[in-house]
Amino acid sequence: MNTDTPAPWASLVGALRADSPIAVLEASERQLKEILQRELAQPLDGERIRSLAAFQQDLGFLLKYKSYAVKAASPLGYSIFLQRPGEGFSFQQHVTHKTEIFFILDVLPGGFVFLCDFDDWKRIYDRESFLAWMNGAPDSRYERYRFIPQPGDVIVIEKLSVVHSVVGCVLAEFATVSTDMVDRLHDQNEGRPIPPEFSRPFSESRIRNLAWPETSRRVAFESSSWSRTEIPSRRVLGGQQTVLGNDPRFSASLFRIEAGRQSDTSTTPDRAACLHVATGSGQLLLGSADELRRPSPPSLAMTAGDLFLIAPGAHYAIVNDARQPLVVARHEISPDVAFV
Repeated sequence: MNTDTPAPWASLVGALRADSPIAVLEASERQLKEILQRELAQPLDGERIRSLAAFQQDLGFLLKYKSYAVKAASPLGYSIFLQRPGEGFSFQQHVTHKTEIFFILDVLPGGFVFLCDFDDWKRIYDRESFLAWMNGAPDSRYERYRFIPQPGDVIVIEKLSVVHSVVGCVLAEFATVSTDMVDRLHDQNEGRPIPPEFSRPFSESRIRNLAWPETSRRVAFESSSWSRTEIPSRRVLGGQQTVLGNDPRFSASLFRIEAGRQSDTSTTPDRAACLHVATGSGQLLLGSADELRRPSPPSLAMTAGDLFLIAPGAHYAIVNDARQPLVVARHEISPDVAFV
């Protein structure tokens, strides 16, 4: 590709960074996805690979303000939700196939997860009694489907007809798409205003300073009981990798690179990657295979809160040149899946 050609996404930065209503922001997001789909359908040279990654770093997250949370989204379907205490997702089910992996970062007072089959929901749901239960009235019909999570818990929604919600938590979401594809069965947020403090400075500060759990556990609800199963980490060059989920269409991992160490070089020919620097700082070595073999490969500085979009076929490695651990969340997905 001719690197002298102006990057087609540059003209969208202002609209994508503005504090806009969700419908306005998602109109610009659709334009971005169309551009990225065309861009990533062809091989990119090292300069173009770094231009794309630096664009996402400068852009940051797409901030979608809801009454109950800030949804900080990426074009590939990775998001951070900053929920308010006692507030959260509507009670919903997917109407078209969408896989979501929720990684709980923090649980605010009263926070919980709700999961049940749609058939059970139809059998037990009554609006007035459900509202009373949400406001603190005891009701065993609903209580059995409520789970009090802990930081590090992983909840996977991978089937249709699963009614789910997360309330009063801070979480990372790895999903097949960044936009809503749900049937809202009980929407406690309808008509509520956007909190006045929600803004880009507020959101980016919160994201930069989040504490990320050091361990993780898979949570499941089966046969009317909840279970937790530890997700083991594995040693990799430079540190540890924890695979939070490995759907046929995407994968979700956490990398902890030790102080003074470098990860192995990664590349995936048919998947793009979203890299979110959760904590720490370092260098992202990034480019073509030949460039990564140089004694001094080209790099981009990375620090907590940064977000990078890595093109399919790019080669990259993570260097922790600081004294504290460097934690990076990685979401790998085919552009054909993400850009719908």
